[in-house]
Amino acid sequence: MYNPYFFFYLLLMSFVVMGQVPVEEPPLDSTTKSRWEYDGFSYADFGTGEEHSYFSLMYKMNPSLYSELQGFYDSYLTADIVDFSYRIRWYPTKKLYLFSGIGVQIQRLKVGSGLPVVPVRMINGVGYEATNSISVEAVHNLNFNKNAAGQNASSSLFTLKGKYRF
Repeated sequence: MYNPYFFFYLLLMSFVVMGQVPVEEPPLDSTTKSRWEYDGFSYADFGTGEEHSYFSLMYKMNPSLYSELQGFYDSYLTADIVDFSYRIRWYPTKKLYLFSGIGVQIQRLKVGSGLPVVPVRMINGVGYEATNSISVEAVHNLNFNKNAAGQNASSSLFTLKGKYRF
């Protein structure tokens, strides 16, 4: 009298309806929001075969103090470079921050022979976040190695960085 597919369909629909869970809205107040923040990007240059990627992982210790791990990977024609740095950010105002930390860079040559170059450096600087999508940093890197070698190494380096997120 009844089609056996009808009962199977009815049973399946009851499981589907019971398995539906409403999506909760993310918390809007800062007390329940996650203390972790992530930022990153990656792109490739197909004409030269180079790859470039970057990530930043931050942990909010308190409203004015952050712990940050940054890293990047660059693949050039002659070498692969992996860089990691750990730094502490302190916000004396809402948009201005000071930071200090330590970094290491590992360079593996693709052409020729030789051991990987591993410069270790101290990082100090100041940053300003004009909006949520625009920031500027002035960074001083002090290399601890006696002989600064490699593509991105120097005994003392000052850089001015800008970031636009879209």
